[in-house]
Amino acid sequence: MTTRFRDVKLFLVDLDGVVLKGRTLIPGAADAIALLRRAGTRLMFPTNNTTRSRGALADLLQAAGITVPLEDLLTAAHCAAHYAVEQGWRRVYLIGERGLHEECVAAGLTVVDEAATTCEGVLVGLDRAFTYRKLAAALTFLRRGAAFVATNTDSSLPTEAGEIPGAAAMVASLEACSHTRPTLVIGKPNTPLLALALARSCQPLDACCVVGDRPETDIAMARNAGCYSILVLTGVAKNPSREVYPPHHRPDLIAPSLLEVAHQYTRLSEP
Repeated sequence: MTTRFRDVKLFLVDLDGVVLKGRTLIPGAADAIALLRRAGTRLMFPTNNTTRSRGALADLLQAAGITVPLEDLLTAAHCAAHYAVEQGWRRVYLIGERGLHEECVAAGLTVVDEAATTCEGVLVGLDRAFTYRKLAAALTFLRRGAAFVATNTDSSLPTEAGEIPGAAAMVASLEACSHTRPTLVIGKPNTPLLALALARSCQPLDACCVVGDRPETDIAMARNAGCYSILVLTGVAKNPSREVYPPHHRPDLIAPSLLEVAHQYTRLSEP
């Protein structure tokens, strides 16, 4: 395991619970990113959070002192919009927030409202303004033949004030009334975000390490893909013992924070 960690050239670092809590930078995160970059690694940031577009996310990180190119921000909203384009869809209905809407528009999609008669797909993400009216409209579109795609099924989202309900609540509501499941879940623990990172970075899977705070999403994605994983304890997960996590959620390493990950990596990389 030590040899694999030493050979990592691409870190896929989750944002919520690892770098940020809400809009607040987690202590030491900026220093950790700077240390890993100075060590010659590339950092990309896959996130299931669809409430912000990549542009808004880049601005938030820049204000916190972290510069990240748009191509290194891999949001489930961005990936979902491009999946819709690849499927040949032109019109989508959204249960989601501004980030999902902006990414769909940027990809050339038309976002329809409840008054529309048809669309090719219903994309569902976290929506803190979720209403019965939105649910009813989504159900109508599904019954008219639209596909059902979830950006993610996270049960909660860590914020400065604690955890709030995640996109799973919206997805489950539509599942319950439609008696159908999403044809695809874009985000972690599925691997589209990881596949996009490998394609953009031109790095092989065995040079990749996923760093996250959720065993059931971040670590499970790494397990599903077959790459190294590190669980940090600044977000959802709190138990420092690997053995308490089931095998398909068990990280290769547990660290108290991203900063400690950076310190361990740089120590291993020293001649």
